[in-house]
This record gives sequence, structure tokens and C-alpha cells, in this order.
Amino acid sequence: MIQKRAKAVTIKEIASHCDVSPSTVSLVLNGSQKIKKSTRDKVFKAAADLEYQPNEMARSLVSSRSRCLSVTVPALNHVFSDVYFGEIISGIYQEAQEAGYKILLDIAQESFIAEKEYLNILRNRRADGMLYIASTVEDRFLLEFEENHDPLLLVNHYFPGSSLNYLSVDYKQAARLCAEHLLKQGHRHIGLIVGTNTFTGLDFRDTFFKVCEQKGISKTSLPWTGCSDWDEQDGYTATRKLMSRHPELTAIMAGNDRMAIGAMRYLINKGLHVPKDVSVMGVDNIPSAKFTTPGLTTLKMDLFEVGRRSCKRLLEILNGRRTECRELLEPHVILRESTGPART
Repeated sequence: MIQKRAKAVTIKEIASHCDVSPSTVSLVLNGSQKIKKSTRDKVFKAAADLEYQPNEMARSLVSSRSRCLSVTVPALNHVFSDVYFGEIISGIYQEAQEAGYKILLDIAQESFIAEKEYLNILRNRRADGMLYIASTVEDRFLLEFEENHDPLLLVNHYFPGSSLNYLSVDYKQAARLCAEHLLKQGHRHIGLIVGTNTFTGLDFRDTFFKVCEQKGISKTSLPWTGCSDWDEQDGYTATRKLMSRHPELTAIMAGNDRMAIGAMRYLINKGLHVPKDVSVMGVDNIPSAKFTTPGLTTLKMDLFEVGRRSCKRLLEILNGRRTECRELLEPHVILRESTGPART
């Protein structure tokens, strides 16, 4: 058994215990896969037994790495209380922690953009790379990362025509699955509530229309309204507008679960039965979706996995194990009680 010591343990001491060179120990502790597994296991065991604590400041100075990732979100009201962002950030945090990284949270407020803080964070080595969650169509400043080749990965969004790295749910496939489900239930008059401030939201809207039109549904039977906050109030207000103008609607398709929950609240307040009178479907499968009355039919996006995998891909880029990321994750329908056959 290795005797523990009161003073800080050095890499040289671990090397001595393992009968390997200090450079080998350094490679192992920094995550290199070039060293054979038996040696890595021996080094990790010695480091654990000796209670080795790396000097992060020294490591940062030597490697020119901060071992910190910037995680940036849009300037929305109470953004960190939103379950959508919470799930994604939780996934990012878990992956970063396991890799020995910290995360630095920022909100893209006006000053953040005007002062180019998004570039300064990386150039001043406060972070090694940036994960930008749910950027909007207005966030053109992010294209500067394309020009300067700074390490950025867009999380659950993308910029058409750019070379920016991204990892996102496939929102076109999500729209196909939603449209096919409602059409199979006999719905021919469907109101759509969708955010129009993201390219993924626009993809969802346009693909939903395309699938319905291919099945013979006219555009006039598919009224829609755009939203920007993506919350319950947006869903409530949008449903009121749609139903007052188009009482023939038999289904409401919301671009996320929070808007779908707001839609159901409006319908119930008006004395309508969900789904007997009007079916409601959402997107995201947030935790509360299965606890609504009725339970919300939705698309499972696995936002935690979106965050976890996005972080993993950015770390792979930073460590030279990949040069780019253009990845789409498949959604899946979660059937609950909020959708049913169209009323006749």
C-alpha cells in the first residue's frame, strides 16, 4: 500500500511509484490515449492512492488552456429558469465535469455583443471554446467565429450556408413525425404555433406545411401564428387568436411543450375538451409534459443528451480528435392522451 504524504504530491513521485517517466504520467493525467491501458490504469491508481491534486493554474500556464468552456444563452427573461435551457446546461455540465473542465455561464445581452465579449472570452483565455445555446436568426455576430476560426459550437441551432459547427435535433424530421401523427388521426384543419426567431423553428414550420400539403391539405386549412418567447403565455395567446379566427380547427401543433401547455389551458378555459374537441401536440418532452391533464403527446428531443453530446464534440475539436461537427439527433414521438381522432 502506498504511504500518503502531507505535502502536495508531484508527477515525479507518481512516476517513481509506477516506474515510468514523468512525461508518461503527464500524458496519462491529461487524457492521452497513446499510452497503453495497463500503464494508464497503474498511473490513475497511484494518483488516487496518493491523493494527487493537479495544479490547475500551472497546468493552464503550461498548456495555454484555461480548462474552462463558455456556455452562452440568449437574452430571454428568466432564461436560467427555463427547463429547456436547464436540461441542456445540465448535460453540458456533466460532460465538462467528467473531462475536468469548468463552465462559464453568460447571457448574450446588448453589452456582451456590442463589446465583443463573445470573442474576448476566448482570446483572453478565460475559456478554451464556446457553446452557444439556441441562437436566433438575429445573432449574425456569431459569423465572426467563422471568419476567425475560433472554437464555437452552436447547440440545437445552426446558421444555413455557414461553416459554423453545430449539433442539433433534426427539426425537419420532427415536423414530419408530428404532421404524420396528426394526419393519421384524421386532422385536416390544424393550427400551428411556432417560434419564427430561429432557423430550426422556421425549418419546423416549413416542413410541417410541406408534409401536410403533400397529403392534400390546403394552406388555408393550416393557419399559423409566430411567437418569440416560446412560453406558456405565447401558447395561450396564440391559441386564442387561432381559435377565434378558425373555429373549425381540430388540432393545435405547438413548436414546444411550454406553448402546448398554454394552448391546452386556453382550450380548457373555453370549455373545450382535449382531445375530443381539439387535439394538442408539443415538442421537447420536458419533464412536466407527462403530468399535464391530459398527458401531452410530444416529440422526445432528449435535451440533456443534446447538451452532453455538444460538449463532448467541442472537446473533441479542442483536443484535435475532430475538425468539425455537423450533427443531427433523431427525435421520437411520445404518445399520450392530448391527441386523438379529429372530431366530425
